[in-house]
Amino acid sequence: MMKKLIPLTLVLFLLIIASVGPIHAQQGISAFSTANVRFPTELIFNLTAESTVDITQIFLRYRVNKITTVKVTSVVQPEFDPAPFVETSWTWKMKMMLGSLPPGAEVQYSWRIQDATGDELETDWETVQFNDQRYPWDSLTEGEITLFWYEGGMSFAQVLLDSANEALEILARDAGVYLERSVALYIYANSADLRDAMLYPQEWVGGIAFPQYGIVAIGVDTSNLAWGKRAIAHELAHLVTYQMTSNPYSDIPTWLDEGLSLYAEGDLRFDLKSSLDAAISEDNLISVQSISSSFPSDTEEAMLSYAESYSIAELLLRQYDREKMLQLLNVFKQGSSYDDALLAVYGFDTAGLDNLWRLSLGLEPRQSPPATLPQDTATPEPSTGLFGCQATSGATSQSNLIGFAVLGFLLIPGTTEIIRLRAQRGRKR
Repeated sequence: MMKKLIPLTLVLFLLIIASVGPIHAQQGISAFSTANVRFPTELIFNLTAESTVDITQIFLRYRVNKITTVKVTSVVQPEFDPAPFVETSWTWKMKMMLGSLPPGAEVQYSWRIQDATGDELETDWETVQFNDQRYPWDSLTEGEITLFWYEGGMSFAQVLLDSANEALEILARDAGVYLERSVALYIYANSADLRDAMLYPQEWVGGIAFPQYGIVAIGVDTSNLAWGKRAIAHELAHLVTYQMTSNPYSDIPTWLDEGLSLYAEGDLRFDLKSSLDAAISEDNLISVQSISSSFPSDTEEAMLSYAESYSIAELLLRQYDREKMLQLLNVFKQGSSYDDALLAVYGFDTAGLDNLWRLSLGLEPRQSPPATLPQDTATPEPSTGLFGCQATSGATSQSNLIGFAVLGFLLIPGTTEIIRLRAQRGRKR
């Protein structure tokens, strides 16, 4: 297994080189571009262009590198005064998208320039990485995982990376699932540093997964390594599950997503097990149907929902072979509904799974369809552990909230690309 330790200075040097565009020339037009990162609030695109006549139009095109079935390219027309020599810029304000890009997200960009004679220049696509440059990051790579950290020694990073690889081994061995593309783990020195890297953090957030980007960010104090190991295993499993099931039509049940993530941690945490045991003894379990969508906002009910998710996932993995689980995830990847997927693979729907699960715990099947608990997309305030982490999905990811700032969409017929028009058109007056 190959391990790499890359000094921050070298990484930053390479990124600076990558973010500075070369001079392009075409039919009298030349251009020079750069991109500046002000993490976590802004990404600034700069252009200097020159021609023998007035430059009349400039368009910036950019797109984010993430898992998606439809490639979205945003187009911006920055303000400038027509002249043979033009300097202009456009700032992507992350607050306009109700949240920031995660650390390490890659943004590709290109410029299109036109002068008064009708000549045009399209620059090559360049890539800028939205890095959190406030900290002296080191990195360690094994296989498909790269871990970034800035506090704690090599042994600290190695323990966390080993925990991530152990989680992958558990998921591959018992569920047949694996990473389809490389991922990055950003380890902040504590939860406060992590929250400073977010624009709208909840006070209790200790970690967050960005499945579309293949990125996890967690605050791990060197004195709380045990929690950090579990948190990394949990959030990494979210990335694996997302990569295995991502599709444009539907998501997977929350109990399955969280259940596999808890399973990747190893044995169920003591406080969650206690919550589950109490609910079993009192025959007060929340139904599988009710935890298929978002978990309840009540803290105790949320804890029970997590514990039940582990129990249900463990039942399916224990009573059926891993090929069944892999088949289930593949069916979900086709966009199947919850009930249809379960019926296709196991021969029972969600209600049938609920009764099978109850019987496995020594309880009687439900006599009537259970009432659905009120749902809330907010993650409940934690006491400890996994409640300090959250995952963004294809439906709830911060990046998808960019749509609030969008002025229009243009779908090109026969392609899988959406051109998104942003910012006001027109020149500087």
